[in-house]
Amino acid sequence: MSNPIADAQALETEGKLAEAIQAYDNILNTTDETPTLALANFRMGTIYQEWRELFTAQRFLAQAHQLDPNNTDIRDAIDALNQHFSENREAVADEMSRKNSDQIVSLFRIATGIKLLTMEKPVQAYPLLKSRTKIFPNAAMAKHLLTDIQITEDERNSAINFLLERDWLVNTGASLYTITEKGLSNFYIELAQLHIANAAWTEAVMCYEQAYWLDSGQKHLRYRLVICHAQVEAWDAAVEIIAELPVDVPEGVDAIAYHTAVAQSYHHIYQTTQDEETKQKVIEACEAVLRLDKKAKDVSKRLASYQGKKAWWHR
Repeated sequence: MSNPIADAQALETEGKLAEAIQAYDNILNTTDETPTLALANFRMGTIYQEWRELFTAQRFLAQAHQLDPNNTDIRDAIDALNQHFSENREAVADEMSRKNSDQIVSLFRIATGIKLLTMEKPVQAYPLLKSRTKIFPNAAMAKHLLTDIQITEDERNSAINFLLERDWLVNTGASLYTITEKGLSNFYIELAQLHIANAAWTEAVMCYEQAYWLDSGQKHLRYRLVICHAQVEAWDAAVEIIAELPVDVPEGVDAIAYHTAVAQSYHHIYQTTQDEETKQKVIEACEAVLRLDKKAKDVSKRLASYQGKKAWWHR
């Protein structure tokens, strides 16, 4: 049986800190066990402290201490961080100002990129949106680092208002703003589509995975992931998702592309397994494509090879 906290700690031990952050964040949303919650917050605070994201670290350490006030490791970490703040007031204030400015820049680029898409300017939007995934390797980190950003009235430009009007950014206190999971999810979906338009399928997979991590209710993202996995020939990953999905394709997803990806994925698995059930899945997926597009030659040829018939254009 999987042990989420042990899995997260293993990622941390392996140096996969961004993945560990996301694993620990998952724990916050899936358990109500106080010691586990305290440990997850403590480990995230420790990682962010190592990265010199001291204000984010302080937030998680404070939450850990609230959950487990008698834990000496947590108390020592908070005391050390508070001492650093006390002894370096001017440097800390400068760092806080710089990081806050960087956060505002990130919000501005996300908003401007999406606004450009509404103006049908994807070429200009792509570099703006793509640059943010270098700053925030995954959605958990983006969520953590784009929290409690101080934005004055003078700094509330049209880009910030664009996010606020769509509930992609919310006011969390006096001049403090936090990006919403809805806003982040929209960012990843828009960027995934730009990656696809630029044939960057691996990057599209990452974006769709992050959008689904933020909102698992968006089932259409799983179908889109299958299409992307097939494009990069990640057949096992595609089949693993396909096995969990209903046959009916959600509105807005290219059904021909999806069923073609299903046929391709099962075809490649069948080459190894020669399993009759897998063979039947290839046939069913090919038939689904041909019901939608009777002239799909490659699919017709593949179906004919499985049924021992000639393709339609050779009859």
